Amino acid sequence: MQNKISRTKDLSIETLRGIAIIMMVAGHVIGTNSEEGLRVCNDSGWRYFYRSFEYLRMPLFTVISGFVYSLRPVESGNMLNFLKGKTRRILLPMITVGTLHFILQQIVPGTNSKSEIANMWKIYLFPYEHFWFLQSIFIIFIFIAIIDHFKLMSTEKKWLIVFIVTAIGRSFLPHLEHNFFSYNGFLNLLPFFVLGCGIERYRSTFTNKSIIRGLLIIFIVAITVHQYLLVNRIEINFLENTLLSFIAASSGIVLLFYIRRNISVLSKLGHFAYGIYLFHVFGTAGSRIILMNMNITNTTVLFCVGLLAGLGVPIIIELLLEWSKVLRMVFLGLRMKAVTYQR
Repeated sequence: MQNKISRTKDLSIETLRGIAIIMMVAGHVIGTNSEEGLRVCNDSGWRYFYRSFEYLRMPLFTVISGFVYSLRPVESGNMLNFLKGKTRRILLPMITVGTLHFILQQIVPGTNSKSEIANMWKIYLFPYEHFWFLQSIFIIFIFIAIIDHFKLMSTEKKWLIVFIVTAIGRSFLPHLEHNFFSYNGFLNLLPFFVLGCGIERYRSTFTNKSIIRGLLIIFIVAITVHQYLLVNRIEINFLENTLLSFIAASSGIVLLFYIRRNISVLSKLGHFAYGIYLFHVFGTAGSRIILMNMNITNTTVLFCVGLLAGLGVPIIIELLLEWSKVLRMVFLGLRMKAVTYQR
């Protein structure tokens, strides 16, 4: 059985999705700190590898989301249907898969973190594991729908103003202490969604060779600074990190869009990116627990198997869920309609 990928999709964009999902899963296999994932030391080569891609992982996902949204932006008079669709596609899986994830964390031995069952309600209102992104991107869609309703990005000049304002807001607007509904993630990622909208709507600007050459220089300088900081273990303050990450991510992602090509294996992987994002922990954590129970503790082996499982297990789960019109909606947020398969 082979899932049929829509021929209308830009496979070069699906390739970028594939790259983004590999970086994300690899990062989660390693873990954001020494208490998560493989629990590697903060001064290890694995931590260096993890942090080398920290500026690109989620911003790339978000720019892609903005680009794809702009292919079919919300239309005047269709705001309610648009938001209903995003609620089904984003919030429903956040609730169902998030609940399943929380329950399994409690009952499966060997998981890295467990929370009090009485605190379960918090996972729907505050950041929880990787599901924080779904909360943030949902707020972003609401914000952008309002922006487009008032045609505030209808010209390149207007778009540039929105981009600059959101970039400034990312650096200087205060963050919420308790980060309700991942508002801080919303602030952090919003300018990247706006950037994705601009890349799609004003393509001539983002394919201008002079602009691309300038961005290449900026990217090289930003990444060189980032690598210097990592190698020498120099910590910078929040504002400095925010500015450096924005410069590196924005320039680097524009370059990725400029050079993008269809790479078959990556575009096929990108087709399943959302399902992988939702379910990858079942593969990464599950494989780690099984291997460690078999006394296999080699970090390289754990990483490679975890990465493959984190990509492969969710694809299997998605293909199984797609057999049921109800389950595909409940866990993937897809419409309840028959699925066509092609051999």
